[in-house]
Amino acid sequence: MRDMRIRVIAEIGLAVALFAVLELLALSLSAFWPAGGSISLSMLPIVLIALMRGPVVGIICGVLAGILDAALLPGTYIVTPIQALLDYPVAYGLVGLAGLFKPGLFSRNGTTSNTAIAAKSNTTKIVILAVLGALVGSSARFIAHFASGVIFFGMYAPDFQHPAVFSALYNIGYMGPSALATMVAAAIIYPILRKALNLDADLEAAAE
Repeated sequence: MRDMRIRVIAEIGLAVALFAVLELLALSLSAFWPAGGSISLSMLPIVLIALMRGPVVGIICGVLAGILDAALLPGTYIVTPIQALLDYPVAYGLVGLAGLFKPGLFSRNGTTSNTAIAAKSNTTKIVILAVLGALVGSSARFIAHFASGVIFFGMYAPDFQHPAVFSALYNIGYMGPSALATMVAAAIIYPILRKALNLDADLEAAAE
């Protein structure tokens, strides 16, 4: 148990570090949007560790990543402490909800006698759940940014546009491509990571 705890802590540290790298490589939209925003794969490490270890670990990883983003990484845009919480630790912490799909990622192949069919079916299920996890995590993050936009950035809305509409369009502008890229990457990388780290063995031990 202690070894697993140390392993999970190390995985969180690695995921946060990878988050920082991906944030630095992000396509910034600050020249086009008044309050910044960027298109990136930075949610991917949070989604992956959430799928691997569950929502609690995913949320912890996301919160740490959000704090790092707000405190150290370029492009931070803070107007009040509450806005900072919503747009950084809360928003990225919610990405960890991707881990809600972890229980469905481990299931025995059942009684089918055709191993090839069972393996193919299981792989398809894993890919679908990874995509759904990334979608839920991205959507949850969007809600936090949307709320922040309505409350703190409604002043930027044109006179003819309601602040809620402005916030939705603004956040979809960069969150949409980021979410799509994260879903595609999770579908490709999670099954590979699952095999490389022998996650089936960890999940089976936890299920016993």
